[in-house]
Amino acid sequence: MNNEELEKIIAEFDDDFEKKEYDKIITRAKDLLKVNPKEADLYFYMARAQHALKNPKAAIGHFTTAINLNNQYQKAYANRGLVYIKEGMLQEALNDLNIAIKLNENDCIAWNNRGLARCELRDYEGACEDYSKSISLYPKWNVPYNNRGYAAYKMKNYTLAIKDFTKSIELKPDDSYVYYYRGLARSCAKDYPGAIADYKKSLELNPRQSATYNNLGKIRADLKDYEGAVEAYTKAINLDPGWTVVYNNRGKVRSMMGDVNGALADYDKAISLNNKDINAYSNRAYIRYGLGNYDDAISDCNKIIKLFPNNSLALCVRGLCYQAKGQLRSALSDLKQAAQFSPNDEKLLDAVEMLENAIEEQKNNPDGENLFSDKNNIFKI
Repeated sequence: MNNEELEKIIAEFDDDFEKKEYDKIITRAKDLLKVNPKEADLYFYMARAQHALKNPKAAIGHFTTAINLNNQYQKAYANRGLVYIKEGMLQEALNDLNIAIKLNENDCIAWNNRGLARCELRDYEGACEDYSKSISLYPKWNVPYNNRGYAAYKMKNYTLAIKDFTKSIELKPDDSYVYYYRGLARSCAKDYPGAIADYKKSLELNPRQSATYNNLGKIRADLKDYEGAVEAYTKAINLDPGWTVVYNNRGKVRSMMGDVNGALADYDKAISLNNKDINAYSNRAYIRYGLGNYDDAISDCNKIIKLFPNNSLALCVRGLCYQAKGQLRSALSDLKQAAQFSPNDEKLLDAVEMLENAIEEQKNNPDGENLFSDKNNIFKI
């Protein structure tokens, strides 16, 4: 196959990619390889097609063959590096992208993708450097702005994150997820009106984002707009009825509104979806304790402690329940254990000391009045 023939075939492959006719590319490449078994470009295009068809193992294999046939094949290194990122093979990805950048320092996509690998490895500063290089090479591409914004957000540099997301929106104003992430950064920066505006715009562009409704609910709850928070959480649940976190969030707000039954129903639902959801057990246990349903609250705490024996909150709530039931030694045992996991909690340490004194007093005066009735609890969460 001469160069002119190869260029024609590559142009046809590119056209097939535009049409998403990936199987056609693979079939034709295999036929051509029977005659030209050492043509690296054929393996490269076959690998790209396999990647598009979500066959990463086959894609990596074909990219590797292309590289073995031509160890200077820059695009093969760059593309294999991207597949490695998606497969979580981050060190392999870095190795490939380092080579790709060395072979072509002007490849803005390779710089961006190396930033992705570094970001996954939590090297956010290194990722930002790579994204910045990609931006300098092609400042009209919105993707590295998005990615640098996300890395900045993870570094809690909300000013840079907002700036990058804003630039991305200028370049591509119809991307709902960029509004979502800018809303997230603005929320962290305490710009609640700006965050609400971004979340609303994100939902206008894509109304099926349960995460956006959940975040909107959080902001409204922080602003004490409890009815608005419940409305947002309900919409999130309607879109994703299996998301236990949102039931917990809505339950907390309903509890703040005094809707105890509604809160309990949300926690019950969260637990029915995930019987290891310690947040739901904790929240339900605390409500049950407040209602005087001590045995049910103890049952919830037992489930938490069985899963996580070092959970000081569950130990405290169970201790409070035992205390309310007059079982002071059991209460002391729980609070002492909780204090081991929270040694700097002065309130908890005081409670332990008072219980120890009360038990000693009880020994010396067995007929005396119980100082720790339900109405006079020495330790409240």
